[in-house]
Amino acid sequence: MIYCDKFLHKLKGITLGFIFTVVVAKIQGYPRYLCFLFIYMKIKGLLKLLSAFIISIAWNNSAQAGSINSGLGPLEIRPQFIVSQPFLAMTPENSSTLKGGESKLSVGIEIANTFVNTQGPTEQITKKEVARGLTKEDFYDKNGDAIKGYSLYLDAETKRKNLKYNYGISDSLEFKLEIPFLSFDGGFMDSNIESVHSLIGISNFKQGGAYRALSERNKYDYYVVKDGEIVYASNQIIYNVRGEPSMGLKWNLSEGGNVMPAVTLKLSYKFANSDRSGEQKLVRSGGVDWGHYLILSKGFDKWIVYFGDGKTRIGENLGFASSMSHQFMSLEYRIEEEVSFVFQSVSQSSIFQETAASPRSTSGENQEQRNSNLSVSTSVSAFGYKFVSGPIFWETGFVQD
Repeated sequence: MIYCDKFLHKLKGITLGFIFTVVVAKIQGYPRYLCFLFIYMKIKGLLKLLSAFIISIAWNNSAQAGSINSGLGPLEIRPQFIVSQPFLAMTPENSSTLKGGESKLSVGIEIANTFVNTQGPTEQITKKEVARGLTKEDFYDKNGDAIKGYSLYLDAETKRKNLKYNYGISDSLEFKLEIPFLSFDGGFMDSNIESVHSLIGISNFKQGGAYRALSERNKYDYYVVKDGEIVYASNQIIYNVRGEPSMGLKWNLSEGGNVMPAVTLKLSYKFANSDRSGEQKLVRSGGVDWGHYLILSKGFDKWIVYFGDGKTRIGENLGFASSMSHQFMSLEYRIEEEVSFVFQSVSQSSIFQETAASPRSTSGENQEQRNSNLSVSTSVSAFGYKFVSGPIFWETGFVQD
């Protein structure tokens, strides 16, 4: 089963997107197919799921049930923020693993609409400046001085296609290989997002609407500036550029019992590709990343609690954070063996370097202090429903930031 979150970065305004994932899994010698469509919107920091739809057509009736300390598992949520795309991302997973000899092949696409204009409050970057081409001076303050910290102008839709292969080396050890392909363009969702803003009374000229009205719709511009110097500057659309592959091992150390929890260690490693010429620098870091997740799960009759704590080490951080911390807690209620409700909380530290920014700060020396959501951790709460019956798999969910 694959469950992905399109965009978890904590930014103002509305984001709209969807995910479609197809999984071909070979379980006990029979193929299994899963399709996944996930659509949600983010309104003033609130991620509202419009619809989530998963269909599984299986040629066998292999059980989805886990041990007494694992079930259908937590929701797998990977941030799709455009700036973090080149780096390794750790996601929550079930404590159970594929059985020895079982394999799973999945192909998925995740689409995210991102719009950020840190210069919106001063209206220094509008349609006029974007049309002539942005320079680093557009990110200075009104006195012409460089602003400390990160300044952003992001107007893009990202499409991340993932090819994943999982294989059960033994009954307690699982191997995974993942290859991403990324596209950045202007997309098609801007008008829908602005229409929803207007419908619920949010002005696209103000912070609540992310200052979207200052920019043209369905355009692609990707600018990141740090301390007055440009890190990324791109307005040329890219299609299906191969990112850096990653591999992982998930080791179920113990299935636990009536007293002790199940314990699983997840290790991930992203390979480095030194070719960052042209458009490839937007999707590759050129360095090795590695990370871990320690996952615990404990069953209490029909309830299963999952907890995870982990970290990603970024080998070539390109001026961003050198590491990211991850935590999650998930509560699964199993109505029956193949029917579950899932309540979940996920937290991940920012890709931007830490500063003294306060979550409530609106002024200060650094950009992160004036735009504190650039540096504070992203925390989301999620609710999901999972149902498996023969060849049918159904899942719905709600996510709140």
